[in-house]
Formats: sequence, C-alpha cells, structure tokens
Amino acid sequence: MAEKEVEDDDPFEFVVVRYPADPGVDSDEVMARCFIEEYALFGAPPERIAQLFHSPFFAGTHAILERRGPEFVQRLIDDVFRTGASKEAS
Repeated sequence: MAEKEVEDDDPFEFVVVRYPADPGVDSDEVMARCFIEEYALFGAPPERIAQLFHSPFFAGTHAILERRGPEFVQRLIDDVFRTGASKEAS
C-alpha cells in the first residue's frame, strides 16, 4: 500500500468533534441503541450484539457496558429486538 504524508488540507484526515451534551438526554442510551440497531440491521442476533459490548476490542460498546452495566445493555437489546419484531408482524 502506498504511503503519503498527510497534508494540511487533506480531505481524508480524521477529525473528532465533540458536541455539548444535552442535560435532558441520556447519551449512553442513545449511543448504545444506535450500536444495537446498526448491528441488528447487519443481521447480528441479540446474543452476538451482547458479546460486542463485553469485548474490550470494541471500545465504544465496551465503555458503555463498563459505565452502565450488563442489565442496562440487555434491556436495550431486548427493547430493540422487541420493537423490530412488532414492526415485522404489522
């Protein structure tokens, strides 16, 4: 693979932007639900998604598990899959 120096105006340079947290929003819940829904759309079963939260190799999901605990994560997984199942049935 070719290597090149990063230029000041490189459009592919990674940039991190943090937004101020809204005090009325549980950002862990929003982020965890986003992860769960995305993996569910890829076809991952609930058990596999739970494993992703337990693996330290998946930093974002694992950090949420460490902060909020396995019951929090499992509740969201159950909710996402219950919601998806009820939408498919209708």
